Amino acid sequence: MALKEFLEKLAKDINAKAIDAVKEWVGDRYFGKIIQFQVGDLKGFSEAYYLVFTKKGVKFKEGDYPSPELILRSDEETLQGVIEGKIKVRDVRNAWKLLIMGNAHDQVPFMKIVASVLL
Repeated sequence: MALKEFLEKLAKDINAKAIDAVKEWVGDRYFGKIIQFQVGDLKGFSEAYYLVFTKKGVKFKEGDYPSPELILRSDEETLQGVIEGKIKVRDVRNAWKLLIMGNAHDQVPFMKIVASVLL
């Protein structure tokens, strides 16, 4: 499954199974959280997708969002493997195969929500 289709399905699954966790993560201080995925490397990216998390649900969008909380950049296979928990972030980050930009602390609640729907 391509990254785009994976993220579209992930958004639907989170809406169906983990909306309470999303509401808790977003909290009362924020309108929402945006996690962006860029297909590329150190030199730049060719495609971008993002997930918008609000208390009303999760939406998948294509394109480059101007100021997401967190950006993960790598090739499609690595991005999907990291999101699924099949690839350790530490391994690909240390090899400069994965770039993490922005509020890295938002990665933990995001990954916990993802894990809750993929298990």
